[in-house]
Amino acid sequence: MTTRPQQRDVQRIADVRAPWCVTIYGEVDSWLRGNHASEKADAQIRSSMDGLHIGGAPSEILEAIRDHLSRLSAWSPSTSGGIDRRVRSVGIFATENGAEMFVLTTSPTLWVGVADRFLVSPLLEGALALIPPVFALAISETKVRLVDVTALPVEVVEVPGLPQDLASTIALDLTGDRNTLAHLRTSEDPKGRLREYARAIERTVEPVLRRAGAALVIAAAQPLASIYRSMTAYDLVVSSTIVGNHDADSFQELADFAAPIIEHHRREILETQLARLAELPNRDLVLGDLDEIAEAARNGAIDTLFVDTDRRVPVRGEAFEGLTTIDRVDEIIRDALSSDTTVVPVRPGDLPTPDPLAAVLRYMPAGQQAR
Repeated sequence: MTTRPQQRDVQRIADVRAPWCVTIYGEVDSWLRGNHASEKADAQIRSSMDGLHIGGAPSEILEAIRDHLSRLSAWSPSTSGGIDRRVRSVGIFATENGAEMFVLTTSPTLWVGVADRFLVSPLLEGALALIPPVFALAISETKVRLVDVTALPVEVVEVPGLPQDLASTIALDLTGDRNTLAHLRTSEDPKGRLREYARAIERTVEPVLRRAGAALVIAAAQPLASIYRSMTAYDLVVSSTIVGNHDADSFQELADFAAPIIEHHRREILETQLARLAELPNRDLVLGDLDEIAEAARNGAIDTLFVDTDRRVPVRGEAFEGLTTIDRVDEIIRDALSSDTTVVPVRPGDLPTPDPLAAVLRYMPAGQQAR
């Protein structure tokens, strides 16, 4: 019932077309951190009922959706192991046939909408906030753990053959080079032992990281942190380190330590993307006009789409006279996702245009004149 969204979930929900679709984005404390429905959750349910009523939904449809939402609002976290404290909000998607809820580590603007489709852009941001996943490698001379700190809840990552500690690693012939290992056992240079230890860890961890496409945060004291960083050839190692010995820390505590590092790392990635948008030599491949972006998305011409997911451009829904809960930004995102466009959520003020979208094209549309 309460899972983090993946991109496949976004695509599935974006593809839904039904006569009466209710979308709610709410605060996690309103929906999931109590043992009964909160006033705020009740208010959002009432708002959705008002929208259904105004739109002319039959009473049996209205009651079915109210029942689905009421069951969600009364869900008790104590029966399911609690809610990860990194969760900030929820996205809820309901029709007469049922409702599902996703937990988000992002904080989209509160929203209740009724249309013949769901509002997906805040859900997309929630999914992309977890891409790539980030693993923390907590290492010391006595303990080694690889943890997915973007999982909800945080979880250990299984690594076949992962060394357990320095003593047992150096005692084993992991490299097959007996002369080297014999030297390390009697060496007076402790850093030599640490380098071999780090090399053994890196050999087992790197294939797991590459399969997952995960970024890596190192959690270790010096000199082991610097030694491991110098030994690895993996290209997604985050520049900052969780310093110190973390043997006694829980998985959740490692995630808490990693959170500001991950946020900084992702901001750096975003700044790189925004710099590309600003500095692309061929400015004819950059669009900032909503109408032009919409057309390019329909034609599959967009390489990268930058989206302020909190901005709305409502349009009149054909099935709901008088309602304006279909969002033009969402429609452009749907078209872009269907052509494997890279979607980049941005913050207010990041874009050099008054519209909530900007795009980099794959190619110049046929017949378009240079601007």
